Amino acid sequence: MADDFEPVAESDIDNTKEAANNQRMMELHDEAMQRFDSVARPQQELRAQSLEARRFVTIPGAQWEGAWGEQFENAPRPEVDKITKSLEKIETDYRENRLTVDFVPGQGADVDSADLLDGMHRADSHFFKAQQARDNAFQEAIRGGFGAYRLTTDYADPYDPDDDSQRVNPGLTIVDADQSVYFDGGSILYDASDAKWAFIITASPRAEAEAKWGANNLDPWPLANWKYAWDWYTPDIVRTAEYYVVEESTDKLLIFTQKDSGEEQRYFETDLDEESRGNLTAQGWEVTERPIKRKRVHKYILNGMKVLRDCGYIAGDQIPIVPVYGKRDYVDNMPRWRGHVGKMMDRQRIYNTRIAKLVETDSLAPREVPIIAIEQIAGTINDGLGGVRPLAEVWARQNIDRLPFLPIMPLRQDDGTIVSAGPLGKVEPPQVQPVTAALLQIASGDLTDEDDNADQVKANTSAEAMDLAAARVDAKSGIYLDNMRQSIAREGEIYLGMARAVYFEPGRKVETLTLDGQDGEATLQETVLDKGLYKVRNDLSRGKFKVIADVQESTATKRQKTVKQNMEIAAVAVQAQDMQLAQAATLTAVLNQDGEGQQDMQQYARSRLIALGVVKPTPEEAQELQQAAQQQQPDPQAIALQAAAQESQSKSALNMASAQQKQADAQLKQAQAEELSKAPAVPTGLSTPANDADIADKYAGAQLKAAQAEHLQHDMHQQRIKTGAQLHQDAHDREMQRRQQDLAERQQDHAERQPQGDAA
Repeated sequence: MADDFEPVAESDIDNTKEAANNQRMMELHDEAMQRFDSVARPQQELRAQSLEARRFVTIPGAQWEGAWGEQFENAPRPEVDKITKSLEKIETDYRENRLTVDFVPGQGADVDSADLLDGMHRADSHFFKAQQARDNAFQEAIRGGFGAYRLTTDYADPYDPDDDSQRVNPGLTIVDADQSVYFDGGSILYDASDAKWAFIITASPRAEAEAKWGANNLDPWPLANWKYAWDWYTPDIVRTAEYYVVEESTDKLLIFTQKDSGEEQRYFETDLDEESRGNLTAQGWEVTERPIKRKRVHKYILNGMKVLRDCGYIAGDQIPIVPVYGKRDYVDNMPRWRGHVGKMMDRQRIYNTRIAKLVETDSLAPREVPIIAIEQIAGTINDGLGGVRPLAEVWARQNIDRLPFLPIMPLRQDDGTIVSAGPLGKVEPPQVQPVTAALLQIASGDLTDEDDNADQVKANTSAEAMDLAAARVDAKSGIYLDNMRQSIAREGEIYLGMARAVYFEPGRKVETLTLDGQDGEATLQETVLDKGLYKVRNDLSRGKFKVIADVQESTATKRQKTVKQNMEIAAVAVQAQDMQLAQAATLTAVLNQDGEGQQDMQQYARSRLIALGVVKPTPEEAQELQQAAQQQQPDPQAIALQAAAQESQSKSALNMASAQQKQADAQLKQAQAEELSKAPAVPTGLSTPANDADIADKYAGAQLKAAQAEHLQHDMHQQRIKTGAQLHQDAHDREMQRRQQDLAERQQDHAERQPQGDAA
């Protein structure tokens, strides 16, 4: 008997999956709310203080906000800002010492790939204007103690329907980070690289949120912050939360290898579909597998009631939020931060209240007030226009009418005797109380101590003292700059993970940018021939990289130092009679000179440096030089000088060869003479007068030839000296002719560059 079987409809399966997914999203939303509450509540007061500090130096009137200002509600409340100057000094130090990311090759990586990452990071930063996000984060950090920015991916050309390639944005601005960025409460590290989850609270205008999510999805994310003061006018906004969760799982790593070349390709099994895997296998790639731990970041968008969107996994393996702290501590199991403003707010408040007291006192009794009897102003006086005016009115309008004098009536007794002709007394203006003066002096001294500026050159001050003062002032910025350096290094780590996921297409052209701002281009995974072997370069997926952030001077400051150093080198080279080095140093200084109208001069200096071999030409410049050399007509004078030089060299070589031949002949004859002198003597009894005479003749001839050989050797030594001197003189003459020709060409070029009016 067959079992009863009722098929399940596809719609029922879909409904079941949707219901399961909805249930999972509800549980995820509940978990996210609990996590957010676990970090938002303990940090509520800290974040309120951070916001108060930023308002304190930004919004007019904010220095009197809170309980302090309520005590002076009916009194003058002036603001004499003493904090902004020191803040601007810190920010100026940061802007004049820009921080850059430097990728250093580690295990399995090469220098070319590291340089490519440097250039791509600079190009992406320039394309997306990422420096604005870094500057905003640093500003919020030095004011309130905490700032942040984020990294994202975007289409390389969002208006091109045929281009799906993406780029990494290294810096997207996050405003009010102390109210909108929350990290895992268990995160301890400064850069939050150990965080397991994070939130970014995003505020959007209500109309924009309604158009994006619908009118039924405007339940705002709960506001967990409070302020000491509320503005009268604020925009109507709806808050949503971006929720990032780190997910760690075990995945299979598929390693495809080519037998012949040994080339490898690596993919995670979850990222490779069956069709792509089959294509690789059909092409001869052998696959091996191994389990590996994988870290990915899942992104969701939530409102106060539900998950609005499951965005899936983002590029890279790091939470793409870069925190920036002014000064950070970890106390009582919670991170705490503060900026430059926090510890100076009470000083500024005391100073403002003492100034307010002086203003109030001066406004209530600005001058001496005479004391007179009512009878003394009871009369009237002639107003000079045929009428009369009461004396009381004249005294009441004395400050308005700016009267030169004030009349009064004398006091008289009943018999008409004058008792008093003037005021009975006067009320003195109040004196500044000693306590008020002391507080004002202390607060002013504490505030102005932060305003030391070593950039102001003082008379009769040595350079060493100025340097010590500058070092003392710069030390106040040191902590903030070093914290920013750690944040920039974190940006580099996040960028590396994103770049490996985004810049992966073989043969893709990517933009690069040098430190000097020169545009470039590179090809990803480009196959090149190196020493007879083919290799792949610009492959970001291979090897490991270290990320280092260095404090770099601004381009203008570096150029100024380069100019100064090269001018010093030129002066030393002139004293050492090394004119070529002096010329190269001077041209390098011109090349780095800033100013209006320097482009032509710098181009001329660059061409001269290329000719001297100091600067390496670009491929375009090398091609132009080659074409110019091929098209250039030969100079008759140069040809004649070259021919003369070759003739001189030929004669010198001929003389040298002749001298060497003579020397060889002389050495041969001397050797023969020596052999004759070594011949054995004639035995006794065999000597005859004829034999003795013949031997004597031969001996005398050998001595003559030896003397001649010695004389010839001496002549050859003299000939070598003369030949070397002649060669040196010929080289000197050629160099002088070359310099004269170069001078004539420069004068002619200078004359051609002069405007017609100057020439006239």
